[in-house]
Amino acid sequence: MNKKIWLSGSRGFIGSYLKEALIKSGNILKCVSNSSSEDDSIIFIDFSNKKSIRKMLNKYGVPDTFIHLGWGNVNEPHNPCHLNENLSDGMNLVDELYANGVKKIILIGSSSEYGDRTGALREDFTPSGDTNNYVEGKIALSKYGLNAAKKMSRIFIHARLFYTYGAGQSHNSLINQLFQNHLEGNEMNLSPCEQYRDYIHVSEAAEGLVNISKLEKSCIINLGSGNVIQLKDFVKIFWKELGETPDLLKFGANEQPSSEQSQPRAFADLSEMYKLTGWRPVLSIRNGIIKTINDLKLYSASPLD
Repeated sequence: MNKKIWLSGSRGFIGSYLKEALIKSGNILKCVSNSSSEDDSIIFIDFSNKKSIRKMLNKYGVPDTFIHLGWGNVNEPHNPCHLNENLSDGMNLVDELYANGVKKIILIGSSSEYGDRTGALREDFTPSGDTNNYVEGKIALSKYGLNAAKKMSRIFIHARLFYTYGAGQSHNSLINQLFQNHLEGNEMNLSPCEQYRDYIHVSEAAEGLVNISKLEKSCIINLGSGNVIQLKDFVKIFWKELGETPDLLKFGANEQPSSEQSQPRAFADLSEMYKLTGWRPVLSIRNGIIKTINDLKLYSASPLD
């Protein structure tokens, strides 16, 4: 049976892939946003106003599932909005969606919620080390949603998404900078790139979220590759697949941004993901990078080419 799903954050990098994956899977999808848009296909809802949420539910019909991917100022982890507007808006959504008959809410979280823990990260781990407002806001909304779901016999799923990469990221992303310097024949100035990441290609992140959307129980669940790679090695593979020579990579030419969260040698424990969905990602880093480069070449090609 086709499910009616509402998705926030559909205009972002991950959201654009998730939107297509949900439609391809046969779901009836409506995209919503608390930011106004000239795009008539996106429903504007003022998340800060419970009456606005109720009005749109009455107008368009109650969905089976609401996927909350939209979250403001994600690139500013210390911004107070994460514990103010973002958290308050999320709580309003939980209250009104459940009160009006929505069965399932899925919150898209982040591996940042584990702090500076190392090794395989299990869903029952609490943060270690210093946190930030972004992390605290996500964790607070997760606790609120899980409690509300239990009280109202609903489902709340908190999907902790690890580092996602692919074509379509913001223009100043590392991947786009590598690709642009390749096109222009320039050297690539980098930080030391000594941090570690569990990278999952965005196509598999979307596929994993589609599988998570089918779950019929409340839970916290990891979504990553289950592997870890040092950022320096990721860059070297990417550069090599572009056909460039390693001497053009200038590691340590820039300092690592002080605002960047610690990224120790840690990766997603995917035991729960596989147990509940029977699914796991299969793309290797190299194959994911090749796919990304091929997609970037398509996006950058002139219509006349």
